[in-house]
Amino acid sequence: MADERANEAPGRMSLPQAALGRLRVALDEAFAQASRESGLSAQQAELLCAAMMRQCSIGDLARVLHCDRSNVSRLVDRAASRGLVYRRGAESDGRVTVIELTPDGQRLAQRFIHTLESKLEPLLANWSAKRQQAAVETLTAIAETLESATAQAAVGAPAADTTTPGPPAGAWVVGGR
Repeated sequence: MADERANEAPGRMSLPQAALGRLRVALDEAFAQASRESGLSAQQAELLCAAMMRQCSIGDLARVLHCDRSNVSRLVDRAASRGLVYRRGAESDGRVTVIELTPDGQRLAQRFIHTLESKLEPLLANWSAKRQQAAVETLTAIAETLESATAQAAVGAPAADTTTPGPPAGAWVVGGR
């Protein structure tokens, strides 16, 4: 395998790399399109999906969204002004602000996820259960490899927990478990 890569022209991507790059671009476009159709920015859609998984602080959201706290705080402010989220003190520590979806935010997050998932329906309708399972296994292996590599590269970051039985609704949108 290493010998095959050595024969490639410098700067050329391998077929798997090109396919993954194309998949990333297609997923980004589907995500952006679904967010626009739902009346959200892509960042607001990510915020709602992250907050949908569990109550979380600005710091938690910043980690999940891979953003700094000040940007997430401004994003939460804009979502709160639209009536999509609200802030409250954490039960365990009143100094920590917890973000929760309002009923409108919950409905909009669900609508966004439905819109995004509906973009996959034509593809999956033509795939056998065996092909879908093979895709799940391949994509899961790729995700786990990348999660592990990025966790190891991050200073002090723990490795991704891959033992969780299944992600909550909307988790795949923001990469949560």
